[in-house]
Amino acid sequence: MEPWQLDRTKKEAASVIFAFFETGKNKDLTNLGKFHAPTDLFTKFDENPPYTRQNSEEAFVYEQAGFANISDYSYEVEDLRIDLVNDVAIATFYLSYKGMFVNDYSFEGKTVGSKSRATMVLARFQGAWRIVHAHFSSLPEIPKSQNRT
Repeated sequence: MEPWQLDRTKKEAASVIFAFFETGKNKDLTNLGKFHAPTDLFTKFDENPPYTRQNSEEAFVYEQAGFANISDYSYEVEDLRIDLVNDVAIATFYLSYKGMFVNDYSFEGKTVGSKSRATMVLARFQGAWRIVHAHFSSLPEIPKSQNRT
């Protein structure tokens, strides 16, 4: 693959990642599932319950609920790295997000936020990138004395 093709392919994969979070932010919840690979080819581990491996249908339900119950959602993708292995893109990055979690039953809200380590593996299905695997884990606070810069 030529260098310009490599860069273009990485940008295509990155645009899917950003589009996924924008879709949630914009509360376009019915379209979240379109980012997933078919159910039998998709897995997800999340930092939020349930902590078990999710298939596409399960992840779709939890993603809809998560984005539906958070208002003023904002996110930042930091240090995005995309490696290509044939028609597979492996994206690693840090995800920071914050917002107000609203409990509609009690009319209460609480500020939520996290910084996570994230991995998304994407593959092409009929020419379009889809997420085959996603893994999010909380990033613990690292004392400045241990911080590598």
